Amino acid sequence: MDVFSIDNEAFRTFLGCSAIVIMKMMFLGPFTARCRTKDKAYANKEDAQKQGLDVQTSENVERVRRCHLNDLENIPAFLALGAMYLVTNPCVTIAVWHFRLFALTRVLYTVGYLNAIQKLRGVNFLISIGINISMAIQILYNLYF
Repeated sequence: MDVFSIDNEAFRTFLGCSAIVIMKMMFLGPFTARCRTKDKAYANKEDAQKQGLDVQTSENVERVRRCHLNDLENIPAFLALGAMYLVTNPCVTIAVWHFRLFALTRVLYTVGYLNAIQKLRGVNFLISIGINISMAIQILYNLYF
């Protein structure tokens, strides 16, 4: 069976989980704009002047931005590593759990971050990083050993 076939359960799961984390990441851009408008915290002079305000920051806006930045640092790595990992023809069950767990932890990370629940944010960040490291190690192992 072709690795990149919809008939491959691991690939199908990777596609679904990738779509979930990409959509979640994309949601944070408009959510940042909503927070800026709600808090009247515009980052650009022209946007603030249009509202008769000065440039200012908001803890709510910065919280969403930091969460979004963390997604931009971790989700592309997952997408690249996941595709490379599939090429190594991993155990389907293990691959499926890598992908599902990554998607779940990124959603829970966002919930934790946006609601200032440090333990939820921290644990899920570490798990998602661990999943990326696990896939990277398995890729390297399959290449060189």
